[in-house]
Amino acid sequence: MGVRSTNPLQSFSDDFSNSGTEALRESQIFSPITATGGDTVLTITGYKVHIYTTEGAATFEVQSGGGEVEYLVVAGGGSGSAQYGGGGGAGGLRTNLSGHPLAGAPLNVQPGTTSVVVGKGGAFAEPPGMPGVSGSDSSITSSVSTIVASGGGGGGGPMIDSPSGFMRLPFYTTSSGAPGGSGGGGAGRIGSNASYAGGSGNKGGFPTPTREGYPGGAGIAPGPRAGGGGGGAGAAGQDGTSSDAGDGGVGVQVLIAGNPSPIGVPGPSGDGWFAGGGGASGYNINAGDGKTGGGNGRTSPTAGLSGTDNTGGGGGGGYHPGATTGGNGGPGIVVIRYPTS
Repeated sequence: MGVRSTNPLQSFSDDFSNSGTEALRESQIFSPITATGGDTVLTITGYKVHIYTTEGAATFEVQSGGGEVEYLVVAGGGSGSAQYGGGGGAGGLRTNLSGHPLAGAPLNVQPGTTSVVVGKGGAFAEPPGMPGVSGSDSSITSSVSTIVASGGGGGGGPMIDSPSGFMRLPFYTTSSGAPGGSGGGGAGRIGSNASYAGGSGNKGGFPTPTREGYPGGAGIAPGPRAGGGGGGAGAAGQDGTSSDAGDGGVGVQVLIAGNPSPIGVPGPSGDGWFAGGGGASGYNINAGDGKTGGGNGRTSPTAGLSGTDNTGGGGGGGYHPGATTGGNGGPGIVVIRYPTS
């Protein structure tokens, strides 16, 4: 008797309540897959799991079989800004894991090559003091399906107000957080009572509940000059306040590789969490915490901490005075799994 890949115990007889054409769509038909690819291949109860952790392009090669498979696609996180630093936004997160509240579009594979890309984390660049750098997309592209998660937005860098308007320091090119899968946090502001907005999330445009991430928090004006935290896949980054830089937004738990999970980081309810936003920093102020893979902001004249590898976590913001870089964004991850029978 045939089975669906998303539930190996569910008979195709359930599908025959639909029309014959709908029930027999190729994307619903699963035959046992034989495939290679990935940096790590696991066998867990009922499933084979291919895990891709090396940044850049790779392949998933199907020798035989095919049908709908389950996936996790997390993009690279954005880096935090340097001084008065907004936290980096987490990479966007997509999954169709059966029963997951964020389960989205299906992915169908057939014999041949399916392309896989693991997004790079945003790497902080010279000159010192630049805003954060956005991460890059992760994706899976088969002959019939494409899934893309958007890179996280970089944290915003500050701008000085002048009597005639706004004057940017030579190495500061933006102040608000950049948009992304999750948005970067806005910078702490110098010389004004206004705030710098966090970058928007969900860059790929999918609606709730399959959105890929949330916006970054806003930075605030003089005194503490506190940056906003980077957005996460599960919540927005916090705004800066008069006493604290913003925390990053929490990520999402996806137990696609089993429980306990060999991938992801610990979070509010066990391990297997991904795509947390980076914490912010500011001037002489309590730094924000990074969440579920996001790097912490700093309270000393050093760079923010980097996001955790292969979680898509955003980088932390740097402290003022003294920091010359923000924390790098964490590289993303791609996982494909399918039933063993």
